[in-house]
Amino acid sequence: MDIHIEEKLVKSCCNGQKQAYAILVKNYSRYVFAICFGIVSNVQDAEDLSQQTLLKGFTDIESIKDGNQFKSWIGQIARNLCIDFLRKQNCNQKCLAELVLDHDGGFNEYPELQRSLAKLTEEYRLPLSLYYLDGQSTKKIAEILQISQNGVQARISRGRKQLRKLLVEEKI
Repeated sequence: MDIHIEEKLVKSCCNGQKQAYAILVKNYSRYVFAICFGIVSNVQDAEDLSQQTLLKGFTDIESIKDGNQFKSWIGQIARNLCIDFLRKQNCNQKCLAELVLDHDGGFNEYPELQRSLAKLTEEYRLPLSLYYLDGQSTKKIAEILQISQNGVQARISRGRKQLRKLLVEEKI
């Protein structure tokens, strides 16, 4: 989305125009879902957290300091809600690895891929999810994760290698 359009939509939202927020939701809902899914690795929880993120974004829209930074702002809300969710669940990486995903976007046809992806740590699962599920560029992922673009490329590469190894272990 164009930065100037995004900024105008945010200003319209702050002025009470709900339709403007609907446009933002339409443009960023997949992005928010990819972040949530990458962190919690469970489709139902990711969907719930995505909805919570978008609702919190709507109620807190007036607190955004720079209207052209909506994407990173909503992404940070998603990240924080997911981290809070995991803390509340008192769940560590070991229990996350046991989750079996059920993604309506085609993953349910590949249960082995779902299980293997869930076994990856967030460090690799999140960049892979953003890159392959949400179609984000490595540059955008670097902004989201606040790391270098080379760091993102390394995580995607290492994540793919780990995923491949897990799939071989499951004899795919």
